[in-house]
Amino acid sequence: MYAIEARNIGKIYRLYQKPFHRLKEALLRKPLYQPFECLNEVSFSVLPGESLGIIGDNGAGKSTLLKILAGTLTPTSGELTINGRVAALLELGAGFHSEFTGRENIYLNASLLGLSQSQIKEKESAIVDFAELGPFIDRPLKTYSSGMVVRLAFSIATSIDPDILIIDEALSVGDQYFQKKCVDKIVSFRGQRKTIIFCSHAMYLVNILCKRAIWLSEGKVKDQGISTQVTAAYENYSREKTTTMPREEMEPPESPLYIRSISLNGHASPISFPYQEDLHVLLEFESLEDVPFWVAMGIKRNDELICHAVSMSRQFTRPISRRGKGRVLLTYLSLPLLYGEYRIVASLLDKSGVHCYHTKESPSFSIIPPNEWTNEMGLLSLDYEWEIL
Repeated sequence: MYAIEARNIGKIYRLYQKPFHRLKEALLRKPLYQPFECLNEVSFSVLPGESLGIIGDNGAGKSTLLKILAGTLTPTSGELTINGRVAALLELGAGFHSEFTGRENIYLNASLLGLSQSQIKEKESAIVDFAELGPFIDRPLKTYSSGMVVRLAFSIATSIDPDILIIDEALSVGDQYFQKKCVDKIVSFRGQRKTIIFCSHAMYLVNILCKRAIWLSEGKVKDQGISTQVTAAYENYSREKTTTMPREEMEPPESPLYIRSISLNGHASPISFPYQEDLHVLLEFESLEDVPFWVAMGIKRNDELICHAVSMSRQFTRPISRRGKGRVLLTYLSLPLLYGEYRIVASLLDKSGVHCYHTKESPSFSIIPPNEWTNEMGLLSLDYEWEIL
């Protein structure tokens, strides 16, 4: 039995140009709205005790999906099955009354979550202690900062001992101390085999807290699977979207030599391979004149970051000097790059290494992340060893 099972969930909002069009529509019995599809055939399942991350751009439908899972919004189409008590931390201040004190809001919000007055009274001191609001607990909520509201909301949501905990990006407004406290609480929930749905723009937290992730794009599931793989694909997409520098080949007119092709591990098209495997880069060139030149190559990430670059002059004392076609092979042993999308950029340089005859980029290659949780982040996978001294 699944804790959550969503089958082809869809949500369409009705957008009216003017407020009175709603009344006019009811009287004329004629639709006067523009449909806006927020979710389209979203399907996934979550096992009891599993943690699932939800990622995507703003407006992708993440918050709408979480509201549907929390039961505060009804889907337009599809089927949703929830097994267990749900507690959700969604919009800031949802379920609170600004005129009530923090303590009064504990009773209001917890009762909305299904607790009786006697149960709330038993948990009241623990909620107050975790929120650490001090004397503000008996002051009106309208005097609270956004971080204080989150403290109270998170404390209430986690105190009811839910089977399913749904958390939106609300934690981002808290201070670092309380964020750590919340993460520790989420980790303890995961250790108790609670089901967690966690939505965040912080890919690091998604990878640490969730074993699986779903990437929403324009209301559809663009990718789902192991969190490190899904977040890597999303980060590649985000980097490419924000890249402003166009990829252009530099081929000066009447160049005496040029790069004919670049292949990666025997392929002239984009490839993917696991990290820490060898990468063989084969460059084919043609020289129309007998001029000396060096070959330089490097690895460039899809946001134009140069990860590594090297010239043949580091290993050889004399440049290449021949007329006609030729080939050069560069091998990266156990390529230490972590998951991501990259290209090889190659250049033919004169013997001084200053003038560039021709530059060409290879097809892209992707590093596939490992099929298990990993606590390695960043650009490289480096050899390391821990010692406790």
